Amino acid sequence: MTGKTHMLFGSVASLYLLPKLGYEPTIATTTAALIGSLIPDMDHPKAKINQKILPMKNRAGKVLFYCGIGGFLLYQYGLDNRLTFALAILLIMIGLSQHRSFTHSILGIGAISSIAFFVLKNTLPLSMILSFTIGLISHLVGDFMTIAGIELFYPFSNKKYRFILTISSSNMAEPFICIFLIYLIVNFYMQNNFSINFIHNMFNYIY
Repeated sequence: MTGKTHMLFGSVASLYLLPKLGYEPTIATTTAALIGSLIPDMDHPKAKINQKILPMKNRAGKVLFYCGIGGFLLYQYGLDNRLTFALAILLIMIGLSQHRSFTHSILGIGAISSIAFFVLKNTLPLSMILSFTIGLISHLVGDFMTIAGIELFYPFSNKKYRFILTISSSNMAEPFICIFLIYLIVNFYMQNNFSINFIHNMFNYIY
């Protein structure tokens, strides 16, 4: 799936699931879901998020950037802080892993969401952290439905898993999915009387 489709999917998942968890969707929670939906693709140098932060937008640049930050954290703090140590290892894993392996696995998503919770729990509302996690999981669900599949149980297995019915970004299936996701967003807006600025700002961020 493309980055835009992942962002739409993450937005829909957040808008519809957050109320079931007892929280009201807002611009802030939807933004958290949008960011979460892009995080797993940090293992690819051409991903939307990496195109904005990597000095060198290739595999070598990705390895140097994430492993460099992770290595610095290990050198600076070592084992003094368990959370910083876990973050450093996570960044190194992102830098070294192949696309759709660690960050697209149950272990990887568990590590990212756990670290995000402990880092942000005293800074951001729980609704935003939950929405971020929903965005993360939505990314895996989206790529699970693609032909390439995901290494769900990495590093214990390199087998790629995918849904019985798959889609490809090279055919017309994904554009139709995007249209359906946009319909769900607009439908949610119509049913819940959100201001038009809510939808306008969301699509501005995605497109």
